[in-house]
Amino acid sequence: MIRAVIFDLDGTLLAMKLKVKEAKEKLIQRLREIGVNVDEIDLKIPTEEIVSKIMREYGFSRDYLMKLVDEAYIPYELEAAEVAELREGIREVLRELKAMGFKLAVASNSAKRGVYLALENTSIKDLFDVIVTRSDVNRMKPNGALIAETVKRLNVKPSEAVYIGDTVHDVLAARRVGVKSIAVLGGAHSANLILNSKPDILIEDVKEIPEALRKLSREGFNETSHKV
Repeated sequence: MIRAVIFDLDGTLLAMKLKVKEAKEKLIQRLREIGVNVDEIDLKIPTEEIVSKIMREYGFSRDYLMKLVDEAYIPYELEAAEVAELREGIREVLRELKAMGFKLAVASNSAKRGVYLALENTSIKDLFDVIVTRSDVNRMKPNGALIAETVKRLNVKPSEAVYIGDTVHDVLAARRVGVKSIAVLGGAHSANLILNSKPDILIEDVKEIPEALRKLSREGFNETSHKV
């Protein structure tokens, strides 16, 4: 039985226009300043994997490296939060899910300040029972810690939760902690990339979320990577 629905933020709930490339370039600049050979870093890999790689190879603590991530990313996250816009139809979807009796949550790679600002600026913050950010767990997707912590705070089992996102990282993070995933097209990653990550359900529009959840409640997760 599904009791809770957890959402990614940027690209799923909101169109935030986060300047990821610029933020990552700022992080790379700071890493170079502390003696990291940044020529060995593939900028296409997730920030979480960059941090893990540097921890292994250089011995820096996660706390220290995540502070560098915050220094680089938070200015861009706050800038994006100021102009964040709801994906079309998402407010109505959230209200419908509340009426259906689901607990609602956000689990975001962004830091707390930007997440709360974006949710407040778009007037949907009060619709969520739980909000978890990288500030809470010191980890980022595709690591599963964000989703695991969210499930814990919602007081549900992983099998009772669904994570909704727009990227491969969202699907992988959910799978790693035993939470099923619904992937929504129109965000950061293409349909082919998302299909290759094998989400439990793939939908084209956020407006399809309530019906997807009804289907899952009726039939369970007997099929994978299909559209509702």
